[in-house]
Amino acid sequence: MRDDVPAPTGGTPRTVLMCPGQGAYLPGALRHLTGVPSVSRVLRTVDARSTALGSTRTPVGRLLTDSAAPDPDLLVRTDPLAFDLATYAAVVACATVLLDLAAPPVHAVLGHSVGDLAALTVAGVITLEQGVRLLHVRDRLLRDAALPAAGLLATDLTAEQAADLLRAEGLPQVLIAARNAPAQTVLAGPDDQLAAVRSAVRALGRRATPLTSRTAYHHPLLAEVQRAFRRLLRAQPVAPPT
Repeated sequence: MRDDVPAPTGGTPRTVLMCPGQGAYLPGALRHLTGVPSVSRVLRTVDARSTALGSTRTPVGRLLTDSAAPDPDLLVRTDPLAFDLATYAAVVACATVLLDLAAPPVHAVLGHSVGDLAALTVAGVITLEQGVRLLHVRDRLLRDAALPAAGLLATDLTAEQAADLLRAEGLPQVLIAARNAPAQTVLAGPDDQLAAVRSAVRALGRRATPLTSRTAYHHPLLAEVQRAFRRLLRAQPVAPPT
């Protein structure tokens, strides 16, 4: 996160896997890996479990093996659950391949945002089937919450610059959702206020890019959803990381 910290020297290199969240879906991303048994197993399991739970309109296997499948913007609008399941399946499938190849062994698995569920699965803490069910329940909670139109905006501002801008523009409902890097801050809030922020950022000659997202993740708008989902997570049977 900080750019003034010197890189460590010496010692034994350690391998860490980072499981991304929103933004990790790419149509047909696994089309060249369908012959890999672990990848095929992930896709079959996700689709089979989704079917048992009520499924989505679009099989994850098709989304990740057909380059003509819906793009992220279309999919998140028409079938947001499939978008989340495809992201989850792609990350877990890729991780299984990397784990088979890893030398030295992987020492840690991290998750970014909803990538936490993939990280828990890759680490063996929850099963693939549990991850699919959790995403189905998460989708239901989001649908039942009747949230206002809201989203995410990526900027090339530091967190301090973003906070100063929000105060100056008088946009209290837009908040910092993530500090991805020293000069990459993601904002979350209602769509109308995000549009105002986007204009203000671009007026400064800086970048502001709307992210593909169904709502304003990491925002107090989702407080009730978070509490309900946390209760569900606490009730899950878990295993020690492998």
